[in-house]
Amino acid sequence: MKIQTTKNEILDKILFVTRAMSPKISNFILSGIMLETNGPVLNIYGTDLETSIKSSIKVKTETEGRVVVPSRVLVNILKSFPESKVELEFLNETNELKLACQKANFMLNTFSLEEYPQFPTINKNNTFNIKYSVLKYLISKTQKACSTDESRVILTGILMDLNKDSIRLAATDSYRLSVANSDILYNGAPIKVVVPSRVLDTIAKSETCEGEIEVNIEENQISFIINENGQKTTRIISRLLSGKFPDYEKLIPESFAHSIIIQKETMLDVIKRISSISQDNTPIKLDIEKGRINVSMNIREVGSSVEDFEVSYGEEKMQIAFNPEYLIDGLNTIDEDKILFNIVEPLKPVMIKPEKNEKLLYLLMPIRIS
Repeated sequence: MKIQTTKNEILDKILFVTRAMSPKISNFILSGIMLETNGPVLNIYGTDLETSIKSSIKVKTETEGRVVVPSRVLVNILKSFPESKVELEFLNETNELKLACQKANFMLNTFSLEEYPQFPTINKNNTFNIKYSVLKYLISKTQKACSTDESRVILTGILMDLNKDSIRLAATDSYRLSVANSDILYNGAPIKVVVPSRVLDTIAKSETCEGEIEVNIEENQISFIINENGQKTTRIISRLLSGKFPDYEKLIPESFAHSIIIQKETMLDVIKRISSISQDNTPIKLDIEKGRINVSMNIREVGSSVEDFEVSYGEEKMQIAFNPEYLIDGLNTIDEDKILFNIVEPLKPVMIKPEKNEKLLYLLMPIRIS
């Protein structure tokens, strides 16, 4: 194998491929990526056995071939190069990959091709297309609510709930719930699957995806075929998470005792200021009374902070406390100027949603304080 490309083009693609891989690998060979030429195309493969990615770039190919190299070392080498032409050549006699850029030359030991896992096959089943911009939006509105607790693996994923001509994403860490939905063209049977959040995060952070993504759901895996520059250059295949995802629809209150319209940026600025003294997410208190909300925090070892802002409210006084980080995350999911702050009672979940958009909500559990 001998190819020529540019530093940034191959580096950006390798970083994209490795982003979805788990840092906890079960086998040394999985720390490598496979480079494979097919005419003027370089295919880059990565896998951790749970998720597999194949992504392609155009290159100048002198001789074809395949090679498996340690991804971290390769990334470090490419990062050290100036932005210039890069040449990669596999030397059969020494099983080394030669990398050259201007006057710099590296010889990189390679892994066994025979030990590298086969790329999974896709069996078209429940298939639909979704605009990349729509999927990215849905992911961005729900991902913050995912759990990071590996002992409850099902909550580290995002639920994908498909019904006729609609898709809904939901995530919860049991303290908060975020739900976003959109209209799509889908005529298949209703289906619910839980996708690892790392996989969806990789898709959402792509800087080259465009147009529509083809999604295919099978019994134990989901695949995404991604368009870049008008061509289907990337395939991501991931195992689905197994287990019972909470019945999130039952968590959403049917009615609320109080609904307050609030200027989002005003509330967000105050919450950020008052919680700037926070340690280990000390609860932030909201005292809601006629015409205003008083926001405060008190930490014995540090001090206290307090600020209020005006709202249109004229009902009973209430005090509610929240994890400030979770409250800020919820406010940040809203794109509109005004939010609805819906309250059942001080210790029941509060719903934060846009004033006009019915397709997005964020449910947050208050904290009991003495």
